[in-house]
Amino acid sequence: MQQLPAEETIRAALKKTHARLNRQHELVAEFGVMSLKATALDALLTHACEVVVEGMETRFSKVLQPAEDQEGFVLSHGVGWDPSDIGRATVGGDVASPAGYALTTQRPVLSNHLSTESRFRTPELLKKYGIERAINVPIRGVLSPFGVLEADSSDGDDFVESDLVFLEGISNVISMALERMSAGVNAPLADPYSETLLNASPDWIEILTPGGEIEFMNEAGLLFLGIQLGDVKGQHWHDLWPEESRSLVWEAMGKVSGGETARFEAHHSISADDPKWWDVTVAPILGAEGEVDRIIAVSRDITERHQYEAQLLSLIEAQNTKQNRSDLYLDEIHHRVKNSLHLVNTLLLLQANLTPDTAVKLQLETAAGRVVTIATVHERLYQSAENQELRARDYLNALLGDLGKALADRKILLEADDFVLPPERMAPLGLVISELITNALKYGKGAIEVFVKHAGDHALLTVKDEGDGFPDNYPKPTGTGLGMRLVKSYSGYGSAAVVVDREERKSCIHVRFKL
Repeated sequence: MQQLPAEETIRAALKKTHARLNRQHELVAEFGVMSLKATALDALLTHACEVVVEGMETRFSKVLQPAEDQEGFVLSHGVGWDPSDIGRATVGGDVASPAGYALTTQRPVLSNHLSTESRFRTPELLKKYGIERAINVPIRGVLSPFGVLEADSSDGDDFVESDLVFLEGISNVISMALERMSAGVNAPLADPYSETLLNASPDWIEILTPGGEIEFMNEAGLLFLGIQLGDVKGQHWHDLWPEESRSLVWEAMGKVSGGETARFEAHHSISADDPKWWDVTVAPILGAEGEVDRIIAVSRDITERHQYEAQLLSLIEAQNTKQNRSDLYLDEIHHRVKNSLHLVNTLLLLQANLTPDTAVKLQLETAAGRVVTIATVHERLYQSAENQELRARDYLNALLGDLGKALADRKILLEADDFVLPPERMAPLGLVISELITNALKYGKGAIEVFVKHAGDHALLTVKDEGDGFPDNYPKPTGTGLGMRLVKSYSGYGSAAVVVDREERKSCIHVRFKL
């Protein structure tokens, strides 16, 4: 079986890890909102196990509580276990047991090799189900430890530190709910959220009115912004975000107003010297009649992860660029592509000469001419990239001329700043603009306007046409279609690069392109 190149393997692993982290973040936020109105402890604990199973992508999860009449713990709530074991099966409660150690020390325990574990003995219950991996996290009670939340797996990948953080998040929500229930708050409050709970979170959390005005912001958010609650109370949430992120905020608010949960990643910094990236989950808090009573917005700081990804992708791109420059085989591929396109041109012309139908002959000749032009576009993208210095305006003028001849009779207008384009970014710029123009030719109408503005370390690309605008769900958060995935990848900024301008009367899309 053919192995994937190293960079593709890394990208695939990152994508899988990020998807799991994002889902775990969403689940903690959703479980937190649900717990605010929970009145039945048993239902809350069972639901917690269901959330853990989904977030950890495993079959087994359980809550262990100290047994009343004997030492050890009883499996009080769980998912994946035989119903006869729930409420009856027990495990040891001493420090030689993973659960006992977690509760005694109030520290989580992670083990991916229970069968060879030397720190603890493996409980008979876990042996019965063939469990190989487990994470135990203590659940704090009001006056004494409540129990242990555990995730177990008999197969699949190892648990990692981020899984432990996720499990601790669920455990903390349970502890907050226990505190609220023990105080006699067993019915929904007039204010369906606890400031104590929200202030305990390291995430930046806001409670909004259905119209998007800020009603509450927790201490972590106020500390980040360096403000007091009175400074922003009553303001619209979207006003806190920079201009380039507001379209994402508006789209999320539109979904939440309809009762959906939304998630996006966006840039928000207090100073240029300290850039910040956030993973934001926005969810509705429903009233007694099922209407949206309030909105909760949870923003998690992912700057470190974002910087790590950027560094990793930069290293991959630098390695690829170095390899491309020195690898003569790649040049040979470009020659073969060009020669293959010219061969197709020859075959089309030959077929045109043989057909007696004038209309068919004209169509074949037109197709042959377009194939030649596409070959020219290919040569311009890859051969021009070898030039050490090339002005972006000259390069794009020539490229757009080729595209106009190759793809349509519609007018393509260019307004570009005059700056020197680094050679390693020349071909990606051509590909991004080619994809945007091709998209406009397919789905838009009228003249196409292309604007390229130099902005220091990046260029702002704008493509407009006279169409009726983009659909509300375009582009989707995960990206659909090879064309848009290429735009996001070659831009250097991933999903954050693309913004659809819905205030513009024409169809208008902006792309931030790293130079």
